[in-house]
Amino acid sequence: MLRPKFDSGLKFDMPGPGRPRWGPGVGGGVPWDGSFHRDLVRYPAGGQLFWSAYLKPGSAPGEKNGYWLNFGSGWSHLHNDDPAQMLSGAAPRLFYDAAALQWKLVVEATKFVTNEVVLVWSGVKAGGENPAGVYTRFAGLDPLLSLTMEGV
Repeated sequence: MLRPKFDSGLKFDMPGPGRPRWGPGVGGGVPWDGSFHRDLVRYPAGGQLFWSAYLKPGSAPGEKNGYWLNFGSGWSHLHNDDPAQMLSGAAPRLFYDAAALQWKLVVEATKFVTNEVVLVWSGVKAGGENPAGVYTRFAGLDPLLSLTMEGV
């Protein structure tokens, strides 16, 4: 499991005392703790170097089972509750981009009425075998300049 360091500054709803939220979130879903997981059985297309918030052990179809995630006033929903369609909708993910020789961290949200995918934050970390480390922002609505990921 990989998780952002608690005091990294990204404004999605990570657990902790006094942690601010963007807003109340949406009625469906469960709060996202900011963690990313790997599961080659449910999503073999990603390979060994792909983690997603949706692949948390025990997550399953349905709005209260981990395929609908709340963070702040945003939320993301696994497209059709189907891991095979991981990249068809908003998919918080961390993966190795072999063509660019770098790790990419992407946090996306789903707009409530239109279901449009919105980029919340995206950053990169130079190569290496370990996805843990400091990611530098290159796009997204959240202006945070860097985010530290830790292996847990």
